[in-house]
Amino acid sequence: MVADTYLQLRTELETALSALLQLSSEMRRDATSLTTLKGLLADLREPLLFVVVGEVKAGKSSLLNAIFGEEFAKVDVLPATDKVYIFRYSEAESTVEVSPHLTERHQPIEFLRDFNVVDTPGTNTIVPEHQTITETFIPRADLVLFVFSVTNPWTQSAWTLLELVQKRWLKNVVFVLQQADLRDETEIGSIREHLANTAQQKLGFAPPIFAVSARKALAAKTTSGDSGTLWAESGFGPLEDQINHMVNESGARMLKLESAERTASLMLSDVAQEVRGSFEMIERDEEQLARMNAFLQSRKEQTLRQVAGFLRGVDQACRDSAEHGTKLLEDKLSFWKTWRLIWSRAQWQHDFQNEVETKLRTVVQPQVENAVQLLESDLRSLWPQLQDMIELQFASDTKHRVTRSIPDFAQQRRDLLRSVQLTLVERVAGKGVEERLARMFAESAAWLRLPAGVAAAGGVATVLAAMISASVADVTGIVATSALALGTFFAFSQRRKIINAYHKEMDMKRAELTRAIEGQMQHAIDLFYAEISGAFQPLAVFCETERKRYEPLVSRVDELKQTFSLLKSRLPRE
Repeated sequence: MVADTYLQLRTELETALSALLQLSSEMRRDATSLTTLKGLLADLREPLLFVVVGEVKAGKSSLLNAIFGEEFAKVDVLPATDKVYIFRYSEAESTVEVSPHLTERHQPIEFLRDFNVVDTPGTNTIVPEHQTITETFIPRADLVLFVFSVTNPWTQSAWTLLELVQKRWLKNVVFVLQQADLRDETEIGSIREHLANTAQQKLGFAPPIFAVSARKALAAKTTSGDSGTLWAESGFGPLEDQINHMVNESGARMLKLESAERTASLMLSDVAQEVRGSFEMIERDEEQLARMNAFLQSRKEQTLRQVAGFLRGVDQACRDSAEHGTKLLEDKLSFWKTWRLIWSRAQWQHDFQNEVETKLRTVVQPQVENAVQLLESDLRSLWPQLQDMIELQFASDTKHRVTRSIPDFAQQRRDLLRSVQLTLVERVAGKGVEERLARMFAESAAWLRLPAGVAAAGGVATVLAAMISASVADVTGIVATSALALGTFFAFSQRRKIINAYHKEMDMKRAELTRAIEGQMQHAIDLFYAEISGAFQPLAVFCETERKRYEPLVSRVDELKQTFSLLKSRLPRE
């Protein structure tokens, strides 16, 4: 097929332009840009226009059939009824009478997708209407074939028409000597020389001249016989080379491709700048968001470490309460009061527990409130830092996607205090100490009753024995004294055990209380930082969505730039 190089380049450029138009449309580029791209596409899609001119029976239709390798142009039209025929592509075959002298033939022939072909009536039969129509096609033609019959090349009518056409429209003219197989080479040489001289005289230049046999060329393209020999004898190869040269290298259509490529490349640069600018902004916001998250994580770890410092006052308050309880317990377990365990078991123990609990609440509560206040101050100081970072680091069109409402610190503090107070009540009011002390008091009382009873009985026996006998009194006195001493030793031993047990229970309660308060504060910290992180979640979602949107656009832009660069290297440059 002729003009293959041009058609291939046109198809590739058309595909690239369509992709650029689609990309520009998706990016909602301005209407002017879209209109420009659509105009470039429309220009490119316009088929090549080939016009053939010559006398009746010069072999014009045969030449067209040979060029395109298919018999689509009629070859037996009577001169009196001949018209100008325009062959165009259509899915269905039809004939449209545009005027009495102009007919459009629509045929489902593939090459007509790329070529519009004008077959004119014989120059020796052209009427004024024919001439007017013919002259309207020649200026727009990509190729004008002036056909001379080798049997009668001296006709004047063709030269008359050529003289009527402006010289600037004849840059794409080729002279064809048809039916060359009817003359020998010497005669053909003379005829070519005559045509060249005449053209030089009448036109001021000599177009390329080719002697061909369209009949043999068509046979070579359509038969499976000795096509190589037929093709060589037809002389059609040099003519097709010339047509390809005019269309592919020096034709206006190639310049149109080059101009379209240049315009599209400039528009692609604008699109690429917009896409890359937006994508780089997304990357910057993602980097800032990553830094912000890292900052929040670091800040949270710092806050969690500070909790230990906040709780030192609570821990010390618990120790002070335990020390107060120890002194109170030592006072209540003096020598004579310890012996009273024999007669009184529970009431003073309950009073002691209530006094310890009251003391613990009184001392610990202010320390808890102070720890919560320190935590609130620490968290409040974070919010202005975040606001400054948002203003300085994020792009203006993404700042508004960060939630700006300040967290409700007061409500968070109240919630934390309530939860800590509940924890304090649960832990302080626990019955662990009271129950353990009660068990030990009961055990001590039971053991002390025995020596106390022996001592009492011994004292009575000693009095009675003294009345009876001095030796018996000595023995019973010794027994009573020994029982009293044993009871005293056991009482003090139990006193130490009770105090030690109290210390152990209070240490356990202090550790439990501190851990519970620490857990409540850590929970409050987790909630606070989760709320802060949630403020950035819309931005994170936006960045992720925009990345998914722009990553394919960047890839498409890169592919288009590579495509246009390759096309540019294959197109002629002015």
